[in-house]
Amino acid sequence: MLRLIADENFNNAIVRGLRYRKPDVDIIRVQDAGLDGADDPTVLE
Repeated sequence: MLRLIADENFNNAIVRGLRYRKPDVDIIRVQDAGLDGADDPTVLE
């Protein structure tokens, strides 16, 4: 399964549209994970 994380600068309308069209997609926003403001290596960890 493909797991995705959307960076805080990623367009949230795209995330909402993806979830609407493919509700089984495994995607989380950085903000929802409590990682807003974190650098990329921390987010990828």
